[in-house]
Amino acid sequence: MAVADTVSTVFAPELFVLLATLLLVGYERRDNLAPKSLAPRLGAVVGAWALAFAVYQGGPTIVGTGVPGGDARLTVTAVPGGDDFFAALGLIVAFAGIAFAWRQFDWGGLVPPYAVLLIVTSLLHLVVVPLWDASSHVIYAAVPAGALVAADRRFTPLLLVAPLLVWSRIATGAHTVGEAVGGLVVAVVVLAGALALDRLPGEDGSEIDPL
Repeated sequence: MAVADTVSTVFAPELFVLLATLLLVGYERRDNLAPKSLAPRLGAVVGAWALAFAVYQGGPTIVGTGVPGGDARLTVTAVPGGDDFFAALGLIVAFAGIAFAWRQFDWGGLVPPYAVLLIVTSLLHLVVVPLWDASSHVIYAAVPAGALVAADRRFTPLLLVAPLLVWSRIATGAHTVGEAVGGLVVAVVVLAGALALDRLPGEDGSEIDPL
């Protein structure tokens, strides 16, 4: 279905997570949106995304150098989770860098717990996907959206993206019903754990210990 394909493309994990991250950065600085204030923060996010892309693209090549024949595109299938492994690894590296920058420069209390939440999500993704192909699209739509809603309920409409992707991934044949809904299950587990541990971004970031 053309519509389902478009939905999956528009809300691809790397795009939606980046959008959610930029929204949270802007929200955190909503009282001071001057370029001088936003520029270093946006630079840190863009730099982190470039690093994530480098890991995603370069990981298979590095793995391939240690395998007879050295074909990176072929040897990636030998890594648990395949391309998803390097995508999740790239996000871990990216959000570790973002969390470090925010804490190093004391830029605010909302982004660090969000970054840690995405790191935990990606670590769980590395474990779950090789065993059960839960939809990455759904996982990486529901978790960031849930984190933004925790910061401000005005972000609630973003919660509609994950159910839309459940439909999309089933309609395109990319995932079974169990795998698509499973993405929601994984996201709910992550968000519920963060809520129980009081590690979701809150209205008063100064009261949150990001780690």
